[in-house]
Amino acid sequence: MAMRNCAMIGMAATILAAAFPATLIATPARADMIGHGAMVNGVAVSPDGRHLLSASWDYTVRLWDLMRQSEIRVLDGHTASVNAVVFLPDGKSAFSASWDHSIVRWDLAGGKEIARLKGHVNNVASIALSRDGRWLASASWDRSVKLWNVAASRLERSLEGHEANVMQVAFAMDDRQIVSVGYDRSVRLWDVASGKELAVLNGHETSVNAVAVAPDGKSALTGSTDGAIKRWDLAARRETGSLPGHAGFVTSLAISRDGRYALSGGGDRLMRLWDLREGRQLKQFAGHEKPVWSVAFTPDGKYAVSGGYDTVIKLWSLATGAPVAPRS
Repeated sequence: MAMRNCAMIGMAATILAAAFPATLIATPARADMIGHGAMVNGVAVSPDGRHLLSASWDYTVRLWDLMRQSEIRVLDGHTASVNAVVFLPDGKSAFSASWDHSIVRWDLAGGKEIARLKGHVNNVASIALSRDGRWLASASWDRSVKLWNVAASRLERSLEGHEANVMQVAFAMDDRQIVSVGYDRSVRLWDVASGKELAVLNGHETSVNAVAVAPDGKSALTGSTDGAIKRWDLAARRETGSLPGHAGFVTSLAISRDGRYALSGGGDRLMRLWDLREGRQLKQFAGHEKPVWSVAFTPDGKYAVSGGYDTVIKLWSLATGAPVAPRS
């Protein structure tokens, strides 16, 4: 069941290398963001680093004051599990994706629904926004990736080719391409302008649950049910290595704004910090009682957020490996 759940949910300046010694940390959290009544499927930090959005199996999206670790409001409108959230570049609105087949745009100041995007006919497992905020990509269990015009709240095209559930998407190559991963064990590249499939990258032996693209858009990480994290050169369309360490499925990935570091969450209840330049693990963060389902960096690169199957959200210092106490 854990494996099936992992695949189901699908699953930003500079950080100094010296700030992350190689010592592995396993410290229980002192303070948590608690409010969700079920697993936390997705987390996103606002562009200014002040706020956090979380998506949960309890059908809600929640907005938090990140450093105070306090809930601001509950965004209630989905009729099934909410799987993913993303802020728009101005930080004033956001999108959420749900098992109810819909994507909702929210006004965060008022907590109101602005628009509802419909077109998928199954669980919407993941969403990603282009850097300029013009385009939204979505991944669904209906085996499609869809591209949406944000300003018009309109479906532009559907990208067909996956042979099973699509789990996550990300923009790449200066937003000219989309990367998608899924149950069919493939990593696929798509042309945004035409919707044409450009390449199928094979290498994973089991379902691929997570993808993160580096800020330069030219490289990516993918994570699988078998615990593998693979590195890809998207321009050359080839695998370039792996990051071994997770015992069990990988649920989520994130890359820091400077492209130097990565976070991964897994079924082993750990969040791990990686040095991508050196290809090694720097720290592991223990404190969740169940699998870590979602991870994110803050834009300044000083902190990380993890959301768990245990319904808890945690804020961590990347310099010390310790949980961060709420600010008053």
